[in-house]
Amino acid sequence: MYKNLLRIFLFLVLAVLIAFPGNSFAFKSLTRDQLVYDAIEFCPTELRNYLRHNLVVVVAGMHFKERHPKRVYLIAPYDTEIIYKSLIADLKEDRHDEYNTAHNFGVLACFLAETISPDNYKTPAHLIPDQVKYDGYHPVNLVDFKSHISGLIENYRKPCRKVEKREITDQLYNVALNEIVDYWVSAWKAGGFQPGSYARVGQEISHRNLVLNSKTGQGASGLIENSQSDNAAPSLTVSN
Repeated sequence: MYKNLLRIFLFLVLAVLIAFPGNSFAFKSLTRDQLVYDAIEFCPTELRNYLRHNLVVVVAGMHFKERHPKRVYLIAPYDTEIIYKSLIADLKEDRHDEYNTAHNFGVLACFLAETISPDNYKTPAHLIPDQVKYDGYHPVNLVDFKSHISGLIENYRKPCRKVEKREITDQLYNVALNEIVDYWVSAWKAGGFQPGSYARVGQEISHRNLVLNSKTGQGASGLIENSQSDNAAPSLTVSN
């Protein structure tokens, strides 16, 4: 009798997960992790070293949405400015080696990703492109902050909402990736830190050999295996 009830219970749980996949963050989480890894690779050398050193904390910040469901906190695109200014303030006060500062890098990335594409997709393949490209550094201007966020909403969030075509989700991932790098670098510089040598415009990262563990979404190293650059030794340009 007990075994039969257990089977029925497990069947009902499975049915709910299949019927309402958007309630599960597993695949969206994989995408968030990969966005962080890719963004770090496109960052200038000094900032890249800092983010790599604090990788676990940055990734935790990127998962802000999962830890704060809609009923507790709704991620509003224009609140991205609050996170951005808070990060700059922490850096200016020389709190770069504190947990909250590294965590805010991840939270900022989360807000940008949600501003561009707030949807939950059913498989990681929908949101992790075969290849991504760095489009160069575009400084964030606080004067135009709100209008820039509005542009992301009008150009990507609204027209692409719930569209699962591969060319669209690839574009959204690339846009989010480059926006994250721009905001990270701008905050780092505004906080008084030197970014180091910039990645080459047009530098690419390939995900074609990316293998995810079906149970954990992790590679053999314990993290999602970072994508391989198309160039074995990517050329970098020194910032002016």
